[in-house]
Amino acid sequence: MEQERRRAVRHPVPSRVEGTVTAEIATALVDVSATGALVEHLHTMRPGYLYRVRFVAPETAVDLTCRAIRSFVVRAEPRGEAETELVYRTGLEFIEPDAGAITRLLAATRA
Repeated sequence: MEQERRRAVRHPVPSRVEGTVTAEIATALVDVSATGALVEHLHTMRPGYLYRVRFVAPETAVDLTCRAIRSFVVRAEPRGEAETELVYRTGLEFIEPDAGAITRLLAATRA
């Protein structure tokens, strides 16, 4: 019989409990306004879903909650000898943005 390796006992859950997994998706900011942004990335983002996005520019970082409004493939890039990677663009709507954060982000993109 194999020895138990867990440091704590797991308990069965009698009812359905759901959660979410937050993944990091590298993005490039294409354009931005006071109400939203267009980002480019290699992994899918689903329209209607909420995402916590961090934009980092010299001298500032801004964290915003966003809703993906639309997402589409803009091109395919070759990866290796026999693979192709899809590049997506997603339109994001800022959800209850902090005015100061938006001001800092807009200023950083004009610098």
